[in-house]
Amino acid sequence: MNDIEEDNNKWAASSDATTFSEKASLSEDLDSCLPENLEAEELQLALNKEANGDELSKAINKCRDLILENEQCSFERKWLVRHLIELRLRLQEYKEAMEDPLHPRNKNSGVSNRTVKGHHLKLQPLLRNASYKYCDHCTGTIWSVVQAWYECEDCGYACHYKCIASILRECAHVIACEKGQYELNICPEVGMSAQKYQCAECKAPLILTAPSGITSCLGKLFLPDKEWSDVKKCDYTGLYYCSACHWSSSAVIPARVVHNWDLTPYLVSQASLQILRITANRPLINLEKLNPRLFSLVQELNLVRRLRQELQGLKKYLVVCRKAKEEHLLWKCDRPHLIDNTDMYSLQDLLDTQSGDLLTKLHNLVEDFSTHVKINCEVCKGRGHICEICQNEEILFPFVSTAYICDKCNSVYHKNCIARVRDLCPKCDRIKERLLKESENNNNGE
Repeated sequence: MNDIEEDNNKWAASSDATTFSEKASLSEDLDSCLPENLEAEELQLALNKEANGDELSKAINKCRDLILENEQCSFERKWLVRHLIELRLRLQEYKEAMEDPLHPRNKNSGVSNRTVKGHHLKLQPLLRNASYKYCDHCTGTIWSVVQAWYECEDCGYACHYKCIASILRECAHVIACEKGQYELNICPEVGMSAQKYQCAECKAPLILTAPSGITSCLGKLFLPDKEWSDVKKCDYTGLYYCSACHWSSSAVIPARVVHNWDLTPYLVSQASLQILRITANRPLINLEKLNPRLFSLVQELNLVRRLRQELQGLKKYLVVCRKAKEEHLLWKCDRPHLIDNTDMYSLQDLLDTQSGDLLTKLHNLVEDFSTHVKINCEVCKGRGHICEICQNEEILFPFVSTAYICDKCNSVYHKNCIARVRDLCPKCDRIKERLLKESENNNNGE
């Protein structure tokens, strides 16, 4: 791999004269655009065919000769340096496939899917214009053009073929399904001593980094930074990880949102990041149970709850309406839990509440559903109510904010009207009087 690193240095040196934006656009063009004066050399470079070891070796030598023939910092030379690295990686992959009968690039292996630690790993195709990815095990770059690599269909865990046997991380999808809820304690740190000064995932030794030149209490110098492994804390689990298992990625922590309405991203390990990603749209947070005071402190959250209550009332009309079923009105809601109940929220729901996107979405749904029930559908309009107190001909529906529903007889009135009669439901009074008369008649009959 020294030759590959040397060519990487050549690529960096030859690109010093270009700006960052030029490099970004150039890196995309290098994969897709073959320089015109190199089109005749394309077959000799073995880039567009399945080549054996001898053909790849010849192509490598040819590519090296062409690099020397082209001017420094020219587009052709940069293209050649990039693809020289590709050819060498492809030759290495070919040798590994010849030595390993089970290698996925070996046509006789028949291996395309693997199941390891709950991951459903699927062999990925060779991609010419693929975005950069990194192996979740060794943290190395995955050269998707030439290297065999797998990706988990459930959690997105990616790794080289050679790293499959060494996978230590359980699939985030399996962990999320088994646990069924978030960690709701804010950064439940237990300390490095409880972890025996080992990484929580790979069990690599964790040693605190000290700046070079600082002396210990014994007067001995600490080793330079580069010889010490970094220690990083995951804000979601409170555990400590090495730099191979913690890439300083950030995510919103559910516990901080629930208890403090803190939507600031914090540093988390890769394992925690994958769990938070795949559960972001799952309704796992019961705010009504965990922190009901939040609704009085966050106005947007209180509005969301009121809209969801209105949607839940509208749903009772739509599920029994034939016309609504034919128009698939309920399918307009891409998050069914929003209209199924009013208590459960997903982490994405809370993020969208803060940004205002969820309020807009719910307002639109309420408007569409109300238009069907109150205006477009005669059947749904016929299921409305007339306020018995004011005798207004306006049709009253129990899901509107101005309606009052008697908890005993389920009669519907205007809130202002029921307040005038001091919360005395006329229907309940009639039922009470009828029961008294029946009781008196029975007593007189005896």
